[in-house]
Amino acid sequence: MKNNILILFICTILLSSCGPKISGKDEASFKSSKAKMEEKLSKAEKENLEKALRIVVLKAMKEKWNHSTDERYKGKSFDAISLKMIDGKTYSGIVKFAEDFLKEDKEEKITNGKKELDSLNKELIQLKAKTKDLDKFKLTKISISEDDFFGPTPFLDLTFLNQTGRKIIGDYMYQIDIYSKATGKLIASQQQGGGFNEGAGVNPNEEDLYHQPLLSEAIAHSTLWKSVKYPTTDLSKFDLVVKAYPVKLTTKEGTLERPKNLADLEKEIKELNQQLIELNKTEGTLDELELTP
Repeated sequence: MKNNILILFICTILLSSCGPKISGKDEASFKSSKAKMEEKLSKAEKENLEKALRIVVLKAMKEKWNHSTDERYKGKSFDAISLKMIDGKTYSGIVKFAEDFLKEDKEEKITNGKKELDSLNKELIQLKAKTKDLDKFKLTKISISEDDFFGPTPFLDLTFLNQTGRKIIGDYMYQIDIYSKATGKLIASQQQGGGFNEGAGVNPNEEDLYHQPLLSEAIAHSTLWKSVKYPTTDLSKFDLVVKAYPVKLTTKEGTLERPKNLADLEKEIKELNQQLIELNKTEGTLDELELTP
């Protein structure tokens, strides 16, 4: 049995070394040897050969970029490097060479992707730590009242509870986002803020009422304002959902500020995770590639 397996292995090697070979001596030799090779190939094999040759060019580009001072690549074109790589190879040899590169490239991308993902997650933890105290300045109540602003106007009342353990003084800024309850579509978004006068502020465990005109886009979204009995906490009747949170608070110890790139970083991590999932699904074969014009 072992002898049969050995014979089969030897035959496989002999067959793979037989058949027309590509000449990488120069462009003319390559074209003529390629044409001779294609005479023996099926339509599917011809497509695989074309895919493999394109992959070889990618490998040549990568090798030159990564090893620009290497004498094998220095001063040479991508085509010249590619021809050298496939010189003397049969169809099966070229396919194997290309697929070996695809597998190596896949593993390299996965390894680098995991390293990058680890770095991004560490950065995300650090950024979230900076928002920890800001999140302790909690929105506890949302209501709409009526006040005078060039006439009777709906006002947005936001009540925040200071659970940061520090007195909030000086400048502050809130992010206010208003959505349609029915569709989830963002209607209005704005940052609003101001500053507490000297001696004033919000002590630990105290509440702060932020009272400002409702954003004009939110007012225009409903026609029911004249029939409202103020104050009201039922924003659903106006098809409104309000989300608000502090993006900047000032304490005696310093400024607490929400990182602006937190959402972008979370998006980048999500996309990289998806890329790694897709990479792990691939096997590194030419059959997975689509031949484009």
